[in-house]
Amino acid sequence: MSENQIVNVAISGGMGKMGQLVSSFIETKDGFNISGIYDPAQNSEKYHNFDSLEEISGDLLIEFSPSDQINSNLSQLMNSSMNLIVGSSGIEQDTIEELKNTISKDQFICVIPNFSIGASLQKIFSKLANDSFENVTIEERHHNNKKDAPSGTAINLANELKSQTSDTDNSKQSNTHETNLINDINITSIRDEKYIAEQTVFLHNQNESMSIDHIVNDRSAYIEGINYILDAHNDLKGFIHGLENIMIERFKI
Repeated sequence: MSENQIVNVAISGGMGKMGQLVSSFIETKDGFNISGIYDPAQNSEKYHNFDSLEEISGDLLIEFSPSDQINSNLSQLMNSSMNLIVGSSGIEQDTIEELKNTISKDQFICVIPNFSIGASLQKIFSKLANDSFENVTIEERHHNNKKDAPSGTAINLANELKSQTSDTDNSKQSNTHETNLINDINITSIRDEKYIAEQTVFLHNQNESMSIDHIVNDRSAYIEGINYILDAHNDLKGFIHGLENIMIERFKI
């Protein structure tokens, strides 16, 4: 695609908070245009509305559908030739494997558990620290409306870390939090209206401990990651899981 050519972007889940945030941003970004939105829950009065997933057209589709719809949506989108950026939570591992197996040679699919630059740095730093601090737990805190627990960000991180100790009781619940065991790492999930999105990684060994905190104070933080991917889109190919794998070349660690 020519660098001067307009990139037409469709947004699935376009009337949700993230969908509306991204559409407002794309309106201001040179070289990009919104081809339309798909959202079964609500029509847009501003953009073209696609009536079904099959009708979606564009060079790039950004998928922000709710966690209870995302796997079904992706199963219908797998044979599409559009480039795909997936920001929804709740993607099953089987769905990820199918995406990897169906991608065409000229296509890219980015599955991004978290678009925050800070969350990506937290993951990079946690993986580096994990070589010296072999015991890990994670606490993630989100708003009450987040349906999935643990969050996709926490699960993705836990699956790429290792811990020598774990809690054998892998499912605890109370009125305020839930604890699950993922890859031998305890993840405590807290839901409260006072949070947008926060995550702390606790690491320790026999002699010392450390924690790595990430706090989102405004959802606009996610726009930086979206912008990073859009700026890099001409150079992307294949299946990419995690914003940090696009960012990593910036850091000579």
